[in-house]
Amino acid sequence: MTSELDKVFAELAAQRAQQDRERRQRIARAADFLTELYEQDIEPSATLQSRGIQAQLADNKLMLHRPQSGPYEEPLVIVVSELGDIDVAGRSLGRYDGADKLAKKREIIGEIIAFFDL
Repeated sequence: MTSELDKVFAELAAQRAQQDRERRQRIARAADFLTELYEQDIEPSATLQSRGIQAQLADNKLMLHRPQSGPYEEPLVIVVSELGDIDVAGRSLGRYDGADKLAKKREIIGEIIAFFDL
């Protein structure tokens, strides 16, 4: 005989496990998107290179900076959060959904242009 407490606990455990799987999938999709953005749009950009802006991607974090500006200029950091959101300079742009890939790319590119006043 299983107690009602045990039944509820088992249901909650299954629900938490499902939520965790979904969160990890969101993070993986957003990380793949950020990697693709870096490889296809940021790294080969002649505009960024001509203006001395360098980019580095590591651990679900894309960092853009202008080394010749010295240590006082803050870098632009784009990260995948623990919830699978894409954050730019500490502000969330929301979750990445494969259906809105171009719109999300353009939104991030707009943030880069505004940040570096290009």
